[in-house]
Amino acid sequence: MRLFMENKRNHKGISLMEVCVVIAVMAVIIAIGFPSFSAYYRTYKFHEYAYAVESLIKSSKLVAMEKSINVGVCVDIAAKTLSIVNMEANRSNICSGPILNTLRVDDAFVSLSASGTMEGAKGLSFDPRGFAIYPGHVCASNGVKYYKVVVGRFGATRIERGSGGCP
Repeated sequence: MRLFMENKRNHKGISLMEVCVVIAVMAVIIAIGFPSFSAYYRTYKFHEYAYAVESLIKSSKLVAMEKSINVGVCVDIAAKTLSIVNMEANRSNICSGPILNTLRVDDAFVSLSASGTMEGAKGLSFDPRGFAIYPGHVCASNGVKYYKVVVGRFGATRIERGSGGCP
């Protein structure tokens, strides 16, 4: 009995081998989980941007009707920004006027595109009644999927989703 008690008193803590085994197991778990986490993060960020684009377009229509102004949704593809612009009385250039709100895409794997070339600007616009002055679409894509918000002539919006880039 005494020998058993002495052996227990001499073992305080864990051995170096046990620490190495735990670190090796953790490294294997991280190596397996990291690609899944990375793919999940990219999908999450893409959907976050897609829903933000939809929300910004719908809110621009509401701003136009609430404030009785012409509102443009201006897409700058190079800067990867989507801006709500108070067009004031100007109905020809959707990107001229004070900016009311902006969405900036910070991730390199998400791209924006839009229809229309009103004086070199891409996007769409709403009049004070909520009708589209320049109907069109704004599309977000990550190369694998796309999410397109289409605005019709009378201001109705519909969503198109699919695989691949923006059509």
